Amino acid sequence: MKPLTHQFLRVVGSPFVSSGQKLSTEGISGLYRYAHKNRMSLLCLEALKKLGKLDLLQKEYDKLIGDYAKTERAVCRVSKILDRADIDYAFFKSIRPYQEVTVDIDILIFGSRYKEVIQAFHRAGYTFLGDGPLSTTFRDMEARIDLDIYDEVGVSHIIYLDKDVLANFVGDRKLSNGEAVRSLVPEADLLAVIAHSVVKEQIYVLSEYYTTLYYLAKMKNTALNSFLSLIDKCRMRLAAQTHLGITALLHHLAHGYMPISLMQLLKELDMDRLELMHVQEMGFQMPYKYDFITIIKALIEKFGEEKARRSLASQTLNMLNLKFTSSVIKMMFHHVSRETY
Repeated sequence: MKPLTHQFLRVVGSPFVSSGQKLSTEGISGLYRYAHKNRMSLLCLEALKKLGKLDLLQKEYDKLIGDYAKTERAVCRVSKILDRADIDYAFFKSIRPYQEVTVDIDILIFGSRYKEVIQAFHRAGYTFLGDGPLSTTFRDMEARIDLDIYDEVGVSHIIYLDKDVLANFVGDRKLSNGEAVRSLVPEADLLAVIAHSVVKEQIYVLSEYYTTLYYLAKMKNTALNSFLSLIDKCRMRLAAQTHLGITALLHHLAHGYMPISLMQLLKELDMDRLELMHVQEMGFQMPYKYDFITIIKALIEKFGEEKARRSLASQTLNMLNLKFTSSVIKMMFHHVSRETY
């Protein structure tokens, strides 16, 4: 394993491991840059705090704790607007199973009241930033965070998770400030994270490694079985195999074993050996870009679902518009060239 990746995973630890690895003050700034690149700055600083190694990063830690509190208040404001309007909705991919500052808040609107919700956010004074075929983005200026409101979970016109299926997996999520909001239950939220990683962003970042581990650490057999059923119902087996396989590989190499719940899932799903070999060839450098063949296979499996097929047809039809096609090509080049998201 790449020395920095190994040291990083050992320092931050795992919910399945009692404590992190001790370290010297040298190299802490490098670890923090690595954490930032992998979208898990606060979790890294929490680990350094436990080890008594915050040092010059104390101000950054205090800032992120403040930002996290602002984000939770922003989530509560959104929740109250939607609850007052009696909207069926859920937060997803935004409320992680550990404290972390996210770059945006994702909200999925069930049923057919999406346009009504957009109007409500305009009236509430949120700053409109733009919209696309499946979502609209506003800005919460108080928390300085974007709000992505989805009519369907997808990218461009392509729907990669059916909200009608996810509507059956909603529950209350308690925030650290004591408030409770509507969110996808852990098994559905984890699948949303995996789908977003493989299908939309096509990059594995270490924040997803920890999201997966922290969710699995709290999931009992009933939830694990529900997760497996949901994977097949949403036609996400290849994506789940790949993502969970990389997670298991990293955990084993950092800590010497795989968590039992992860082993149980992979026993049912199997591993994508080709992808794991590619991870090793790349020296375990994170973020990691999924192999192009893996992405194609995941999409082929996904398009076995009727709603996904219809959305692909819509995407193809809209590609006849040169302006739209140009924007899609630009987005594809951005995906290929970037190191993280």
